[in-house]
Amino acid sequence: MKSLLYMFRRYRLATLLNLLGLGVAVATFYLFMTQVIYNRTYNHNIHDHEHMYRLEIYGGLFGEDWGCNICRPFVTLLKEIPQVKDATYISPYINKTDVKVGNRTITVPLINMGKPGIEFFTGKLLSGSSKTCGDGHNVIVSRSTAEKMFGTANAAGKTFEGENGDGSKTTVTVVGVSEDMPDNCTLPNGVYICENESVMNEYSEWSFNAYLLLDDGANPKKVERATKLAYMKSMGLSEKDEKRFDKEVNMKIRITPVDDIYFSGVGPNDRGNRNLVGVLTVASVFVLFIAMLNLLNFSLSEIPMRMRGINTRRVMGASVGSLRLKMIMENVMFAFVALLIGILLIVAFQRNESCMKLVSGDIHFASHIVLAAIMAVSALVVGALSAVIPAFYSTSFSPAMVLKGSFGLSPRGRQLRMAIMAVQFCLAFALTIYIGVMSSQSSYIFNSDYGFNKNEVFYTGLSEEAQTKKDAVRAELKKLPFVESVGFAQNAIGTSDDYMGWGRGDNEHHMVFQVLPCDYEYLRTMQLKIIEGRDFRESDMKTGAYVLNKTAMAQYKWLVVGDSIGRQNSGWGSQSNYNIVGVCNNFKLKSMRCDNSNVAVAFVIFGPDMAQWGDRCGQVFVRVAKNQDKIEAKRRIAEVLNRLDGSQKYEMWFLDDDLQQTYVEEFRFISQVKLFAIICIIITIIGVFSLTMFETEYRRKEIAIRKVMGSSIGSVVRLFAMRYAVPLVVAFIVSAPVGWWLSNGWLQSFAEHTPIHWWLFPMAFVLVSAVVITTVVIQSWRVATANPVESIKTE
Repeated sequence: MKSLLYMFRRYRLATLLNLLGLGVAVATFYLFMTQVIYNRTYNHNIHDHEHMYRLEIYGGLFGEDWGCNICRPFVTLLKEIPQVKDATYISPYINKTDVKVGNRTITVPLINMGKPGIEFFTGKLLSGSSKTCGDGHNVIVSRSTAEKMFGTANAAGKTFEGENGDGSKTTVTVVGVSEDMPDNCTLPNGVYICENESVMNEYSEWSFNAYLLLDDGANPKKVERATKLAYMKSMGLSEKDEKRFDKEVNMKIRITPVDDIYFSGVGPNDRGNRNLVGVLTVASVFVLFIAMLNLLNFSLSEIPMRMRGINTRRVMGASVGSLRLKMIMENVMFAFVALLIGILLIVAFQRNESCMKLVSGDIHFASHIVLAAIMAVSALVVGALSAVIPAFYSTSFSPAMVLKGSFGLSPRGRQLRMAIMAVQFCLAFALTIYIGVMSSQSSYIFNSDYGFNKNEVFYTGLSEEAQTKKDAVRAELKKLPFVESVGFAQNAIGTSDDYMGWGRGDNEHHMVFQVLPCDYEYLRTMQLKIIEGRDFRESDMKTGAYVLNKTAMAQYKWLVVGDSIGRQNSGWGSQSNYNIVGVCNNFKLKSMRCDNSNVAVAFVIFGPDMAQWGDRCGQVFVRVAKNQDKIEAKRRIAEVLNRLDGSQKYEMWFLDDDLQQTYVEEFRFISQVKLFAIICIIITIIGVFSLTMFETEYRRKEIAIRKVMGSSIGSVVRLFAMRYAVPLVVAFIVSAPVGWWLSNGWLQSFAEHTPIHWWLFPMAFVLVSAVVITTVVIQSWRVATANPVESIKTE
């Protein structure tokens, strides 16, 4: 311990930097591993998740892709399969509605599902029962929703006022309260409505996710085949017709474990990426490895100054084993102090709102007791391992030889220290390239051509009351001098991967496309370009009309502008069979995780014959003029809406900002990798600083003699700087392919992505090398400018 305190007093800055570096590494390990646990345990809170699956279908409505939105009759088919214990469905679409609890109006999410209700997923309710849940008059609510509505989780038996589909008021009774689902769960929290059994025969609405619970030991492949045969039977086909079914219908069926659906990419919320989880796992371990290398280098650099003292003790009778153990325990104590620093950093991280945006879920120690213990043990093990080589190296020489000579410039020691540093250089180069590609993709996401103008557009959801007076809303908003246009639609384009899909027509004229209900001014508000025919007109609101994108017209060549969309087949029926009035340019309807180049899109204005569908245009979109004060514009638009409709508090969302939320998982991962890279580079620079400091200390006399013999300060500085040139070049050559491989693997999660630009590689080399060489120059300059007489005396 005395030796440790002596080194701290003599080399305070280097010691503090290494302590901080290890502390940061320990904190980073913990934070990254909480994210790994968050992703790996996705849906593990679902009751009996090991035996629960989601039904997914390839083909049909989903074209050449897999989809999880199915019709409710599939649940009936699943329940008839012997190996299926139970099955139900749930709507992935959350409808927010206003309810009255006493004199208060509260906005709550409504989730439609089949019986037995949310108990299918939670196993047991906190209170009440789902047996009487149904028809919208008896509902189950999640704990947080109950507390929001009634101020208590004990809400079974309490009532509130809701609305029927026709707008009339109704009294709704809470018959049960369920435990909240955590963030890392596919299922939402809110008010759960169990639908009546009468809807179980509706094949036309493919808007539900079907879940099934298998018996212990059931074979998922056999269940998939049984489901396919059951569906064929419902279509009047037998098993002998299977080949014809495969050829004509081209439908495949699979069941995916709920543990895996987050990583499947099939549903709109299935945004997990196993590769990213793997990267975080490796990064968590690797940051400790880099910190261990740094501490090892630091300990090796100290050895020449400690060699005489260690071997003097050997001459005085100390055993080699005791000396080695003492050196190891010194580093363990060093690591313990770093561990305390890491804990303080984690606590500070938890209390910073901006920092918490970098992570998902709960990171408190109480929620991760096992991980916290692993973190503590890992830190101490790093300390112990970093001392093993120095301990054995420093005691491997004859004491007499050590006491006679100087080991400060031992070739073997210098080579080992430089090799360790080269490994850190490799990581720094690879991560810099990786970050460069990520930054390029981020820029591509926001600056590429979306096919519509996403700038200067605000939008928000309207209450049921506001939807009844859209003309007044439009008129009042247009009175604002900076408002250019106001449109209404069901969805904001570009912000989701899941939109309403229709399959219409029959035989060779069957069509599958994404449908966006809107009003006559929506396309102008989004500044979508009409390339054939015309844009919607106000008169279309009385008849109904379509505007298709260019891809839809190319895929279904029988379509003609100015004619009915279903003119060549009978599969459309009478409803929504309106005229195609125009064709718009292709645009990015979905995120860049999807291939937007082959997505057929139909904008539709519902005519009076679709009144039973209700008002599907529940969002208002407002385009403001360029160069306006967006904060003021946002405030004044919300002010108008709040004046016209007092049933809810309006807040406007800027479409360009909301697009960023579409990539929240990707951007969070980018931020995490950037954090990891910065930390690793900082640790590397700490190592370079310490190594240079010790080396210049050992070579003080040599430097002084060089200066006496006429060497300039610049030549001395170059002497040290050039020692790092070869390791930097070699490390770059090794790490460049690794950086390309990592970057290319990450880009594959996007259907549309930027290329890996060649200039990122020399840029990474210049940036990392500049930081390293600058650190060396600063440290060596201090010794090079010292008085040579003093250096010779000290030596």
